[in-house]
Amino acid sequence: GWMVICWACFGCVFLHGRGLNWMGFEPNVCPEQELAMVGHRQPCVQAFIRTTKIWKQDCAVERWCLRYERRTSYYTIYKQTHSIKHHTVFKCCPGWSRKNDDEAGCLHSVCSVCFNGGKCSEGISPVCQCSLGFQGPRCQYDVNECSTENGGCQGQCCNTIGSFYCKCPVGQKLGEDRRSCEDIDECAVKNGGCQHTCMNILDSYHCECDAAHRLHADGHTCIEIDPCENGNGGCLHICQNENGFAKCQCYSGYSLSADGKSCTDVDECAEGTSRCTHLCMNTLGSFACICNPGFELGRDGRQCYRIEMEIVNSCEDNNGGCSHHCEHSTKGPLCSCNQGYLLDFDEKTCIDLDECETGDACCSQFCINYVRGYECSCKAGFRLSLDGCGCDDEDELEEEDEEELEIVGSPDLRFRRPPQLLHFSTSLSSFYDDDDDNEDIRGELALVHRVVCLSDMFGSDCSLSCSDCMNRGNCNSNNTGCDCPPGWTGIICNESEYCTSDNHPEDFQLTLHIFSFNINIT
Repeated sequence: GWMVICWACFGCVFLHGRGLNWMGFEPNVCPEQELAMVGHRQPCVQAFIRTTKIWKQDCAVERWCLRYERRTSYYTIYKQTHSIKHHTVFKCCPGWSRKNDDEAGCLHSVCSVCFNGGKCSEGISPVCQCSLGFQGPRCQYDVNECSTENGGCQGQCCNTIGSFYCKCPVGQKLGEDRRSCEDIDECAVKNGGCQHTCMNILDSYHCECDAAHRLHADGHTCIEIDPCENGNGGCLHICQNENGFAKCQCYSGYSLSADGKSCTDVDECAEGTSRCTHLCMNTLGSFACICNPGFELGRDGRQCYRIEMEIVNSCEDNNGGCSHHCEHSTKGPLCSCNQGYLLDFDEKTCIDLDECETGDACCSQFCINYVRGYECSCKAGFRLSLDGCGCDDEDELEEEDEEELEIVGSPDLRFRRPPQLLHFSTSLSSFYDDDDDNEDIRGELALVHRVVCLSDMFGSDCSLSCSDCMNRGNCNSNNTGCDCPPGWTGIICNESEYCTSDNHPEDFQLTLHIFSFNINIT
């Protein structure tokens, strides 16, 4: 028969109520864990406030005085707490028993019940004989076959009650021995579900598509690729999908280049395919037929037909669209401009000629453009010369200016400085027609230029007076400007001497002038 002896080495423990004093190495005695509730005294410290008499020195009246102070005191109390602890007890192992309390261990075997298909063995000491997959004195415990060398499985070992089985990863299957794993060829069954080509790999597979196709998001279906969707297939004009390949075409009036993608304009006029009767003008992607003067284009856009009608002066209607002068010609109105103007890009509108921009002005410092003319001006501290172009230093001419002040033309007009010349351009052609009878007509342009300020006014436009002086400035003795304190300058002392620069337009003194024209036609 079988004899199971349980040896326990946990020290000596007295089993209350059973009379077993275990000293160690008793046969067939097994330890068991039990829960017990244990009581404890837990200390708890608490505080309280009390008032105490204290003698102190250096009081206000007496040397010693009695004071009361609050002190914190502590005391300890105990409360009963309980906790659950594990402790070890020793009992007879399953299948063994004691007949007398004075027996040293459990010496009598018991085989009354065997679980999970176990059977009692015959003999002096009958024990349970367990079936495969179970263990224990009464066959009550499952054997975990996976704990030893993974149960012999190549993949995953799965333990069950009384047995186990092997499991392979996805894409593999169990071999005939039910232990090893073999790759599954998914492509062998219905092409793996692939529409085109199935590629088997270890533990898996994937689908591939033929040329000019791409794999759908489902990983099995193949979709035809439209090469024209991406960048128009590289075509400049028209892209057509032919069996998954891009074929480029061009719009009418263009031809496909050698690269098969770009398009080149076809010059129908040079190739002679326009079939224009008179003139041909090539355009991008097309062409236009033009007829000679006296002809008009037919409905087909190619034939020219003679205009059978009275010739009309093209300048009679709204001056031919010209701003200034219009001259009729067989090709239509020809526009021209007066002196001081330029013909714009539309060849009809006349725009002012900016002599200051073109460099035709004679100004040495500043140039102010006007319609049909221009004017020169100088920086602060300078005065325009009599020629109307140059600039003279005012300090050098100060004495000369005082001598030259005089009454001119009328006793009520007084010049603050010598007259200056204003450059002005004009044309007399607008005053008469270009007829032969007017060849003796002569035009004279006389320019009278004066700068006049009345009633103690001064400034470039005679709009300032002594009350306009700023920054503690006072009017000078001639009432022609302001005498400025140190640090200030300008005609009304509104400019700082420390912030002036020749590069800023606010430092420039521009002079505006009054002018008039006398035109004599004889």
